[in-house]
Amino acid sequence: MIGRAVSAGLVESRRHQLGWRMAVLPFSSVGAPVGRGIALGMAEEVSAALSRFCTPRLIATATFWDGSGPAADAMALCRTYQLDYVIDGTIQVLNDKVHVDVTLLDVVLDFEVLWSGRFDGSLDDLFSLQHRIAFDMVTQVDPDLFHHGADPEVPVRTQVAEAHQSLLTAIQGIYQLDRPAFMQARHLLARAIELDPDYAAAHGWLAYWSIMAAGQGWVKNPRDVTTLAGTSAERAVLLDPFNARAIAVAGHVRAYLLHDVESALHLHARATELNPNLPIAWTMSSWSKVYNSEHTTAIRHAMMARSLSPRDPHIWFVEHALMTAHLFHRHLEEADTLSAAVLERNPRHVSALNIRLAILGHLGRKAEASRCLALLREFDPSVTVDRISSRIPVRPDDRIFYEEGLARAGVPR
Repeated sequence: MIGRAVSAGLVESRRHQLGWRMAVLPFSSVGAPVGRGIALGMAEEVSAALSRFCTPRLIATATFWDGSGPAADAMALCRTYQLDYVIDGTIQVLNDKVHVDVTLLDVVLDFEVLWSGRFDGSLDDLFSLQHRIAFDMVTQVDPDLFHHGADPEVPVRTQVAEAHQSLLTAIQGIYQLDRPAFMQARHLLARAIELDPDYAAAHGWLAYWSIMAAGQGWVKNPRDVTTLAGTSAERAVLLDPFNARAIAVAGHVRAYLLHDVESALHLHARATELNPNLPIAWTMSSWSKVYNSEHTTAIRHAMMARSLSPRDPHIWFVEHALMTAHLFHRHLEEADTLSAAVLERNPRHVSALNIRLAILGHLGRKAEASRCLALLREFDPSVTVDRISSRIPVRPDDRIFYEEGLARAGVPR
């Protein structure tokens, strides 16, 4: 048991204000190709199942993923992010049989193996298999590491094997952010919902996919995908009131699209309370705090999201919130540095281009602003201050500051 393996002094040194730090690494795959498709999704869902317990602080699985499998420097990153424990695993698929080997490693004790277990199931039993892994990690390894209070019998929301397999494969496509794989994820999620209309997790991931698709500009009709984001998130919340991801996305739809910031604040507070280990909950909460002119809190929440998933493939979305909070907090140098980093990762991100224009305008860097405006006009030829300003539901003082920056950058009124 962990309590016996670690000295009392070391245990006490770990009990800092943020609690234990743990990550579920992306699973490796051997055997049939289907295993590679579901390996990341399985690790993500095991992490989500663990978060239903009052677990340690979990670092997002995608932090340790290189786009196709576990990153080569995954173990080194465990020390970089000051983790206490990591869960590593290998998934093997033979015909319709699934074998998962799971190991709990102590990072502080030079990756000493504290516990290992083997879990057997089948492709039509993936949903319950991942929850068995999560529960056994708690009950068999060291109950003192986790707080009690969770029900070991996690309700199985779907009995349709193909639906869950589609979901796990879609998760990998979403994280890749490669356009063909990303767009295929939409069809996989639609297929999961077709097979099981009451599959809350599938609705929640579809809502998240919709927001990312709109942000990337990969949809022909933004209104349609906006509607899809809202209906999918609301459906997920209705089916599973404890789905923190769906609640966070639903809040962002309320704030950004419907300009109902007050309602969003309540939803985001609920999401971060339900799952303080979920980066997107803190990211979306940061946005609602920006809209409500609570910029110090917005910065703190964005920093929390970034600390939970330092190398997330979607880190530019987190840093977009952070740079916006710094802009409205009048931290122009910090905002400028962040905006350059965000646009280096995603140079076609229209919302980030808008914010950068305002930053450059206030800094008086007209030549850079002119180039930024020219790039923005490739996506929106008739861009004006009013058109840009109307898209973000900020308070009056922040709106005036935003419009002044845009006007100084050369955007016509």
